[in-house]
Amino acid sequence: MQGVSETESTETVGVAGGRRPYIILLCVFLISCFMAYGATNLSTSTEFREFLPEDSPAIKTTEEFESKFGSANTEIILVKAENVTKANVFRAIDELENGLRTNPELQGYIVKVKSYVDYVLPHLPVDIALLLDPQLENYIQLTLAQPAVANFVDRILSDDQSSALITVSTATGLSSEERARKTEAFIGFVNSFDENNENLALGVTGEQTLHNEIFGLMGRDNQVLIPAAAIFVVVVLFLVFRRLSDICIPLLVVGLGALWALGAMAWLGLRFTMIHVALVPLILGLGIDYSIHMLNRYYEERGKGAPTGRAIWKCTRTTGVAVALAAVTTMIGFGSFMVSDLPAIATLGAFAALGIAFAFLLSTTFLPAVLALRDRRGGKVKALVARRGKRVDKMLSAAAIGAERHGKLIVAVAVLVAAACAFSAYGIPTTMSFETFLPADIPAMVTLNEIEDQFGGQSVIVVLARGGVRTPEGLQAMFNLENAVLADGDNLITGSMSLASIISQTTGGIPPSEDAINAIIENENLLDPDQRSRVLSDNVAVIYFYVNAKTDQEMAGATRIIREHVRENLQNSIDLSIDGEPAVGGEPVIISEIVGTISSSMVRTTLLALLLCLAVLAVVFRSPVLGAVALLPMVLTIGWEFGTLRALGWSMDVLAMGISALIIGIGIDYAIHIIHRFREEQRKRRPELQRAIRTTVMQVGTALLAAAATTIGVFGVLALSGMPAIMRFGTLTALVIFFAFVSALVILPSVLVMRVRGRK
Repeated sequence: MQGVSETESTETVGVAGGRRPYIILLCVFLISCFMAYGATNLSTSTEFREFLPEDSPAIKTTEEFESKFGSANTEIILVKAENVTKANVFRAIDELENGLRTNPELQGYIVKVKSYVDYVLPHLPVDIALLLDPQLENYIQLTLAQPAVANFVDRILSDDQSSALITVSTATGLSSEERARKTEAFIGFVNSFDENNENLALGVTGEQTLHNEIFGLMGRDNQVLIPAAAIFVVVVLFLVFRRLSDICIPLLVVGLGALWALGAMAWLGLRFTMIHVALVPLILGLGIDYSIHMLNRYYEERGKGAPTGRAIWKCTRTTGVAVALAAVTTMIGFGSFMVSDLPAIATLGAFAALGIAFAFLLSTTFLPAVLALRDRRGGKVKALVARRGKRVDKMLSAAAIGAERHGKLIVAVAVLVAAACAFSAYGIPTTMSFETFLPADIPAMVTLNEIEDQFGGQSVIVVLARGGVRTPEGLQAMFNLENAVLADGDNLITGSMSLASIISQTTGGIPPSEDAINAIIENENLLDPDQRSRVLSDNVAVIYFYVNAKTDQEMAGATRIIREHVRENLQNSIDLSIDGEPAVGGEPVIISEIVGTISSSMVRTTLLALLLCLAVLAVVFRSPVLGAVALLPMVLTIGWEFGTLRALGWSMDVLAMGISALIIGIGIDYAIHIIHRFREEQRKRRPELQRAIRTTVMQVGTALLAAAATTIGVFGVLALSGMPAIMRFGTLTALVIFFAFVSALVILPSVLVMRVRGRK
């Protein structure tokens, strides 16, 4: 029997909606206006650093580096030609660079443009316009043959001279909107130049270019996925209720719930990230269930001849309690995300839980208020739900009864399969990279892969050094660290650059005195000002390590090597730490830290969701055993989830890691409605277990099927996403929800009957 306080509170809410509909509608309207205004100011972000806490050493190091040396990443233009050192291509590259530097649209965005051309120009005896093509090509080859130049152009000019890189450093401190807009202008300028030059082919990639692609996909997904999900829900609601108002009311309920969640996010100053694309479909797919169950019971009572007020009172007193319990457990499932070490995951869970709370609140206040106004004149309301779908009800109840007759065998097989699937979870890789969110065939990714194939990885890991960076001891310590990392990095770490290595290459070694070092630093003929600004700022120096890593596992390996060597040198003559940890930063480090927290976060959130749901169910049902019985289908489903992940050959990413906790909150709803109605029927027909099971499934089966169909369909719609991670998340979640529905409808009745018979 449900707790009295819970029944009374739910009943009070429902009666308030039925008796004071105008007050409820006014409150909902005012709140919706407030949240809608906030939602219009919701900012977005595609930065990977949003996934880590701000006090993470990697984040602090990266931000300090950017504040002193500019952006850690640059936009890259890949130049391809038969021979990029030919005079016509050389002149075209020089023209492109000058155009980028002087373009009015790019003022304040481009800080520096650099290519092999900029290392050749200072060695030309006269202006480039005064040289004939053969003369220019001769000077180019002579300059590239000089060791001092060759060391710098090695990473930006291919060995066969068929391709070259132009690196474009961009300004920091721009707003995300301004940066995205100027990046689009930059890409447009390069593409236009490419179209007007037949002698070369250009491709653009880089961190902000890729972020713009993700942002574009997010926008297209929002424009496609939300309407597609809404259309699917409309179709299901039409098949269930066959009444226009019964389609519009649930949609309005979940639409307002999603709007309130987005508005709350904006008012709290949080940003909409890549994974929050799933937030609205989550609320839409789950929140619609509450309206379906409430409407289903309302029409059941109207079919028995109850007037509007009585039907509202009855459905809130019975189904409303089950809906309240389902909402609480779903909120627990999402709320468990808040213990994740990844802030974006934590905020997704928090606002999904908040959206579910809003959907529940509206289902038990706004929906009864609308029903009370719509049906206030009384009259005979067609009991559509009471009459329609009897064939479906009978099929579902027959399946439940048939499964109950072979209950022990079915449960045993289900447990064995789930155990085998859970065992297969060992060895499932984790992943996090741009390829997680971007298709491999978009131009920016194609260009990035070409650059990595020809020039090695373009990712950069930075190490900050403070203290005596201008002393012989400090420079020698940095130089030794570079060599140690390169020796240990195999093919992962392909090069490095620092003040120490530049001075060593320029003078043939580390000068013996601080005065000699400062003289070199201040001599523009020995140390180019651009180079100096890249490696030294006041008394802070930076060591760049170039990482040839295409996967997050390779990034994690490179990060581990660098961190280990930095940790060994923390007590050296220079300070290589931040908050007592190695001052190592850059996007590869951020990505490797995200990957490192995926598995632990998944285990923690899943266990927390299980324990909290068990505690709530044990209290409400007044039986820890019955609470465990309700969770059994979810435990089996989690096992089947890992087997599905393994069978599909997919890795565990930041979205997939939350499905286990998510499915507990979603799937437990089915078990709650079955158990709640089974106990209600059992009190009426205590000796007739099969009749109680049959009546339970016949009364709630269609509503459960409709709820499951809408949830599966909404998540299935995510498979249309242009982002691979969202597509996998939607597909896998839809499959797992189907597993949860089947296990609740087939396995749970068998376990309930076995429990009752065992108690007897």
